[in-house]
Amino acid sequence: MNALYIEPFGGMAGDMLLAALLDLEDERFTLESLRALAERLIPGEAKLRSSETLRGALRGLHLSVETPETTAAPHRHLSDLLTLLERADLPERAHERAVRVLGRIAEAESRVHGIPVESVHFHEVGAVDTLIDVAGAAFALEALQVERVFSTAPLVGDGTVRCAHGEMPVPAPGTAELLKGLPVVRGGGGERLTPTGAALLAELAEFSGGEHFQSERVGYGAGTRDPNEGPPNLLRVQLGQLTESAPSDSRVAGEPVLLFEFHLDDATGEEVGHNLERLRELGVLDVWTSAVQMKKGRPGVLVSGLIRHELRARVERVIFDHSTTLGIRFDERTRTECAREFFTIQLDGESVQIKRRRRPHAESELSSADLSPEFDDLARLSRKNGLSIRELERRAIEVALAVLEASD
Repeated sequence: MNALYIEPFGGMAGDMLLAALLDLEDERFTLESLRALAERLIPGEAKLRSSETLRGALRGLHLSVETPETTAAPHRHLSDLLTLLERADLPERAHERAVRVLGRIAEAESRVHGIPVESVHFHEVGAVDTLIDVAGAAFALEALQVERVFSTAPLVGDGTVRCAHGEMPVPAPGTAELLKGLPVVRGGGGERLTPTGAALLAELAEFSGGEHFQSERVGYGAGTRDPNEGPPNLLRVQLGQLTESAPSDSRVAGEPVLLFEFHLDDATGEEVGHNLERLRELGVLDVWTSAVQMKKGRPGVLVSGLIRHELRARVERVIFDHSTTLGIRFDERTRTECAREFFTIQLDGESVQIKRRRRPHAESELSSADLSPEFDDLARLSRKNGLSIRELERRAIEVALAVLEASD
């Protein structure tokens, strides 16, 4: 599984992330492709330049994104930014990721100022160069085929920063809202983590679970400032593969996890589905629903899920922010997990990702029950050639078995 590992040891801004991704020197995401994206967003207005620079004793790539709005950012609503985003013609998942990042910023500003989301006026983050940062990051993840993003705790800075509302503490109020439930490192002098950087991390990254990451490419993105205090103003990213369980073992035996549960009796099916979707985006191990009977005979829903301990605060926030439940129960559990491996086959000229399950007992032989093709890949192929998902699944497993037998 392709994964991205972000290390904001010197802070993070949207343009720093883009610069670091460009510094990977992967032909699937280049400055030319980023310029083409900017041209679709704001035809003829954006100038993107990259250059190598030093921050402290380390080299990095600095990205300059200039538009007529860079020095005089307009005040836009979320709806204005989403309208501009439509021009980018992003792949579906990239578009959804960008929309969610912008939505997080709007929700944070809404809480800070005590006004409805639709009334929020974006200030510094309302400029088109910020939209390029967000859309560019989402586009890059799709181009690089990144399935999961992991991050270490970001350096947020300290002291104060001057913004549209005057002098504010670091992290700025909107940034602090976006960081609720996330690990951070304080210090470094001034503002090290921007609202856009915080929103990208909060929406896209997991802060645990990347223990078995294998790096293949490394990139450094440089911030514009070169402060004398604290770590160099750099962000490091690593692109590689994730093995969900240790290769030397076929199971995780007795892993401690938390079971969470909460009831809903006043939510529509769409609202319940939205809540589950937000939980899955956090990286919960599993989540499911059960029909239950509530007080006075009312029908209700019991939402249950499994998480690792370090995800508890973020799960609580999502549940209370996106549902009407009055409380959540947590219980200690243990689980034994089969290892999973991922590889790609070619079927009718298209790539299909296969998940292979490795059962705990070493003597077990490979069978078709251990192989699961990626549904989205099958659906894409079904739209292309008109065959049913069931037929494509059967053929994909046959090809996967042949590939594995040939490699033994």
